[in-house]
Order: sequence, then C-alpha cells, then structure tokens
Amino acid sequence: MRRIFLYTLLMTIMLVGGSLPLFALDYDLASYLEKVETDNRDLELSRQRVASALESIKQARSALLPTIALAGGYTRNFTDVEQSTAVGADTSASPLGAVSPLVYQDVDTNFDNEMTLAASVSQKIIDPEATARYAQAKRNSLIQTSADDYTRKSILTAAKKLYAQTQLAFAVAQVREESAETSKEVYDNIEKKYKAGVSTELDLRMAEVDWKNAVTQTAEANKNAQLALMSLKTLAGIPQEEDVHLIEKIDVLPELPEIPELGGVLSSRSDYQAQLLSRDIADIAYKSALASYLPSISGSLTYAYGGYGNDSLNGDYDYTSVQLGVKISLPVFTGGYRQSLVESARIQKTNSAVEIMKSQDKIEQELSSLHLQMEEARKRLDSAHALVEASSRAASLARTALSSGLGTQLAVSQATSNLAQAQVGLQNAIYTYRALYYDWQLATGN
Repeated sequence: MRRIFLYTLLMTIMLVGGSLPLFALDYDLASYLEKVETDNRDLELSRQRVASALESIKQARSALLPTIALAGGYTRNFTDVEQSTAVGADTSASPLGAVSPLVYQDVDTNFDNEMTLAASVSQKIIDPEATARYAQAKRNSLIQTSADDYTRKSILTAAKKLYAQTQLAFAVAQVREESAETSKEVYDNIEKKYKAGVSTELDLRMAEVDWKNAVTQTAEANKNAQLALMSLKTLAGIPQEEDVHLIEKIDVLPELPEIPELGGVLSSRSDYQAQLLSRDIADIAYKSALASYLPSISGSLTYAYGGYGNDSLNGDYDYTSVQLGVKISLPVFTGGYRQSLVESARIQKTNSAVEIMKSQDKIEQELSSLHLQMEEARKRLDSAHALVEASSRAASLARTALSSGLGTQLAVSQATSNLAQAQVGLQNAIYTYRALYYDWQLATGN
C-alpha cells in the first residue's frame, strides 16, 4: 500500500508539473526589463533591421570594388564542316602568260575539339552615383542604429509603465478585497444586533447591499489585474501559464528632477540624432545631383586563350588575346532631368533643416510640459497620502461608534467607501507619478 501511494503521488506530481509551474518567478523592475530586452519580438525585429542596413553598406560598397570574372568553354564537334576552298591553279589549261583557273577542293574548316578560357577585371574609376549610394548607405545604417536605440528606449519605457500599471491593478484589487472584508464584518455585526433586537432590518439590508457591492467590485478588480498581468507577460515573452510575482518596492519614489540643458538632451535623444543623419543624407543627395554633370569612367582588362585540335584539345591551333579598355560616359542632354534633380535635392535639404528646428521646439515643449505634470502629480501624491490617513481614522472611529451603539450603519458605510476611494486614489497617484517619471527619462534620453 505504501508503494502504491508513493507511485500515485509521483505520477500526480509529474502530470501536474508538466502543465503548471512548480514555483512562481519573482520579477523586480530591473529583471523584468532585462527579460523584455532579451525576448521582446519588436526589439528582435529592430535588431534585424540594423543587420539588414549593414548588409546594404556591403552591397553599395561592392559597386566601387573591382569585378573579376572567369569564363571557360569546350565544344566537341562530331561532324566535319566541309567548305569548298581554292587550293591551287591549273596552269595546263591556260596558254602561256594567261591567268590560270583556280582549283577548288572541299576542306574541313572545323576542329574536333574547341576550348576557350578567359579572365577579365573591370573597375569603376570615377562613378559619382555609386559613390553617393555608398555614402547614403553608411548614413542609413547609422540612422537605423539610432532608430533601434530609440525603439529600445521606447519599448523599455512602455515596459516600465506596464509594470507599474500591473502593480496598480493588483493594489486596487487588494484595496477592494480589504473593503469587502470590512463590509462583511460590518454586516455580521449588524446581523447579530438585528437578531438581538437592537438594530433595524433597514440597517441590516443596507449593510448587506454594501457587502454585495464590495464583492462585485472585488471580482472586477481581480479581473483587471489578471488582464494587466497577461499584457505584461506578452510584452516580455513570458509564457502565460507561468506564475509571476512583481516585487518592485514603490514606497520610495524618485524626487522631482530639474529641467536639464536642451543641448545635452538633444545629444542624448536617439530620434533627434537620426534626424541630423537624415539631413546629412539630404546633403549627400544634393552633392550627388550636382555630380550627375560629371563623367563616369571605367576600365577593364581581359585575357583570353583559345585552343583547337583534332587529336587533342589544343594541339593544332591556339591563340591568346589581351585587351585593355577605358570607357568614358558623359550625358550631354537629359531633357532637364538633372536640373530638376538638383532642385529637388535642394528642397529636401531645406525641409530637413526645418524638420530639425521643429523637433528642437517639440522636445523643449515636451520637457516643460512633463515637468509641469510631474509637479502637479507630486502635489496630488502628497494630498493622497494625507487623505488616506484622514479616511482611515474616520473609518476606524465610525466602526468603533457603531460597535458601542453611538453610530449608524450609514456612517460606517460612508466612511468605508471613502477609505477605499482614498486608497485607490493614492495608488493612482503613485502610478501617475511613476509613469510621468518614466516618460521624463525617455524625453531626456536617459
């Protein structure tokens, strides 16, 4: 019987362990962000875009490097190609001093074996268009790197806010559960008094309504907390069946920061740096448009060897060929295309400069706006703490008065509701300040 019991227990553990985690994983904010950075799918796609941009540099650079080609061929002729060919003159058929008629004979004009080998090297000596494409590819790679950095920071900021939002949802659920427990205790107390004849049925039913409403609010709060946890797992690539505990402490919040110098912020903002690189690309495009008036020069060197033979590959006849070539191309008239290309590039340069100035104004406004919001959120946070203390004291006094027969159930219900609202308000104030602080970190490039 003991062996049967142990076997059954072991099988149960194996079956349960195959579908459920054996222990919960604790995530503080740092470990959660590390998980996001490792397993977030959007970040992986961003890294792949950076890798693709690096390959584009190699492709553009290949146009500036020499091109080497090898070629070879072999032909086996199974039939002879006969061609009538003059092989001499018949002097006996003509008088002395006259032109003798030619004598023709069918001659084999091909060989059984024909072999050719060739090698060539070509190099673009001057090619403004290829040079511009290479420079643009390098700038595009830097832009993609900056975009990847900004994407990383944006997703990590979203992860921080989602972590804080999930903690808020669970904190609200806990407040609702505590409120429901308090309402149940009040209901039980009034029920005892009602049975003893010292409380009315109206007080009993009102206490019951408060309790039932608190139970419903608790169920909704728990649902919202689980939905937030599902989103948190999805963002970090955590399996939904994995049990997760968020252990980040929120008792100590960062102090209100000072507004930094705009120049330092701009140098830290990856999105702004990407715009500066876009301006460089516009400048390269403008220079490339001007270079379209210049000639393009390319050179080539070719070596070829051919061999022909009947009994061997090249025993009867062979040859070698060496050729050096230079090609110069200069468009003379393109129907106004080059003039329009230069003007379009100049307009793009102007647009890039304007966009950069707009970004500077936007970033400066964003910093001021966030700082004002954080000041207001900090004051609201201090007020929320004071309100919770006052509401907690009022609820305690109301319950004490009710127990001693000096208070009413209505006063207890109102005090309990006010306490729950104050606690939820405090949690919302904490989340709001944390979320604004995370946005501030992103806005300052830190």
